[in-house]
Amino acid sequence: MCIFRLPVLLILTLASSLAPTASIAMDEAALCARALEQYGVEPTRCRARVSVLSDTAPSGAAPNALSAEIRESHVFFPQGGATLNEDAQVQLAVLVSVLDTSAMQPACLRLIGHSDSSGGDAANKALALKRAEAVATALRDGLKDPSRIRVVMSEGEARPLAGLESTSVQNRRVEIQAKTCP
Repeated sequence: MCIFRLPVLLILTLASSLAPTASIAMDEAALCARALEQYGVEPTRCRARVSVLSDTAPSGAAPNALSAEIRESHVFFPQGGATLNEDAQVQLAVLVSVLDTSAMQPACLRLIGHSDSSGGDAANKALALKRAEAVATALRDGLKDPSRIRVVMSEGEARPLAGLESTSVQNRRVEIQAKTCP
């Protein structure tokens, strides 16, 4: 059983359209604009709607200092929060679109919630699980086959990102791993 991180930008070429989901609280035009702005991808479905990039840089909780692989395979959260912000909603809408392509149909997901080390261990583990559940809900609402979300778990503050202090804001995240479904 091989588990791999889901490199969204590497497989976006497989997606021919961007489908908003019930849990994504953005209209299609805004979703298309954000996908273009944040990921530099203009899905076929959006080409008629999106004409120019925004002048502002994408606003995310994950600074550019993180590798592209980490930014693509993690959803970031504010301190103490488990609510998906606009950046996370866009990221997950793009991910749903990619996961629903024929090439990605065999992929099942494991979502692992993480936290920084602010606060107590038990509270951080519970918060990290709420984050993972928020991502799972958004993905289940959008995927054609929601049973592809196989594991939703929490590691709390136990596994900070390599090279970062345990208190770093970038540890407030949900890691998305994919494997071939059994």
